[in-house]
Amino acid sequence: MPMNRSLYPPNWDVIAYVVKECAAWRCEGCDRPCRRPGEGLWDLYRRIENEHWDWVSDLDGEDENGEPTLKFGRFVLTTAHLNHNPSDCRTENLKALCSVCHCRMDLRAMETKRRLKKERLGQLSLF
Repeated sequence: MPMNRSLYPPNWDVIAYVVKECAAWRCEGCDRPCRRPGEGLWDLYRRIENEHWDWVSDLDGEDENGEPTLKFGRFVLTTAHLNHNPSDCRTENLKALCSVCHCRMDLRAMETKRRLKKERLGQLSLF
């Protein structure tokens, strides 16, 4: 689900960047090295190959025709809200997660996210 930018503070890009910098552009969930700002895809590949060889196999994939391809999307660093509230940007509520870990976190919290959306749209909570 795409993010609704209206739910985030105006300086969200700066906040997210600081969280990623503090994590040294590594996932705080699985320690995956992620693409840095301005880093080209092949530069990322070479860095993983040279410095983080244990992650090279995670780059491998196949396209819809079964042809080998590289899965660079797995090496994108995101900033996650642990309580799933985009307006809560306290440091202890934010974590730098690769796209894989962020998706896993969101999938586990689908019911919470549905409830929070209903509340944003005016549904009152019973508890």
